[in-house]
Amino acid sequence: MKYIVIFILFFIQSGLSQHNHGESKSLQKNVKKEEKRVPIEVPPEQQARIGLKISKSEKRPISHTIRTVGTVTADQRKEAHVHSKLNGWIETIFADYVGKAVKKGDPLFDLYSPELVSTQEEFLSANKQGGIGKELAQAALERLKLWGVPEKEINRLKKGGKSSRTISFESPVTGFIISKNAIQGMYISPGMELYQIADLSKVWIMITLYEYDVATVKLGDEAEVQMPFDPNLKLRAKITYISPDIETETRTAKARIEIENKNQSLKPGMYVNIQIKKDLGESIVVPDDAIIDTGMRKILFVRSNQTYFEPREVKVGPRVEGQFTILSGLKAGEEVVSSAHFFLDAESKLKAGAERGVPSKGHGGH
Repeated sequence: MKYIVIFILFFIQSGLSQHNHGESKSLQKNVKKEEKRVPIEVPPEQQARIGLKISKSEKRPISHTIRTVGTVTADQRKEAHVHSKLNGWIETIFADYVGKAVKKGDPLFDLYSPELVSTQEEFLSANKQGGIGKELAQAALERLKLWGVPEKEINRLKKGGKSSRTISFESPVTGFIISKNAIQGMYISPGMELYQIADLSKVWIMITLYEYDVATVKLGDEAEVQMPFDPNLKLRAKITYISPDIETETRTAKARIEIENKNQSLKPGMYVNIQIKKDLGESIVVPDDAIIDTGMRKILFVRSNQTYFEPREVKVGPRVEGQFTILSGLKAGEEVVSSAHFFLDAESKLKAGAERGVPSKGHGGH
């Protein structure tokens, strides 16, 4: 008897498991497939009761102004990072504070390194010999160049015939010191970053575009840059880069403006206001309240006559001043529901479900 009870319980549990599994698969199928919608008829008295409003789609010239903010950054192509390539001690600092302007070739610091001194002596000794000595001297010079020793220091060594205890290392670019880790008297080793130098004669402005504006903005579009500290100061520049992907968390994309900065009025880290004006030509527009976003597609209800409403899938363009531009799926002059459309949507889905449950004509006997 005990085993019979166990068998019955197992049979019941197995049946429930299969039922739940089938129900789970059915739910997954329903999630993937969107509910169908069908045209519906709504009497005039019911339209008044639910507050239904109708708007006529129209075709007109559209201009769209995108307003956003930007952050000034250094042009990454005009930045230089100065690293140490050998061991030694910094004896003298010339570029001694962040923000200091330097020109290409200006001395940054004097370095004492036993390796530098011994390599100079090796060159001078080998250069006095013939044959293989000349090859050894050339190898010593090449080693100095690989360490970043400036050309004028190498020329001084070749002409003067005397080694120097310290060597001056120069700025590779003209710009401003953005960061400084070099300190007088400190010991440095290969790989240490000593300076970051940026040329700010031209800067980048990184701007944020919302997802629905990305399709509108193109490379080469002109943007107006407004300074928060001086609303009357406005600069114009072109968009040179648009990110190929959308950030999933914010639904935004980055774009870049390159702008001349000869007077250094734009500083890295500064915020600026951006306006991009776009002429979209003639487009069909409807009130933004008319659009139902199902998550998979955009739908609106079109009135065919006084009581008949048809669900219509449309392709939507930019949102402009409380209206959506319609790229396809609707003609100018057609009437759309701009209020109480969620009631129509529910009725449309309910009717579609009821129709699926009614047997087709001619199959009742089956």
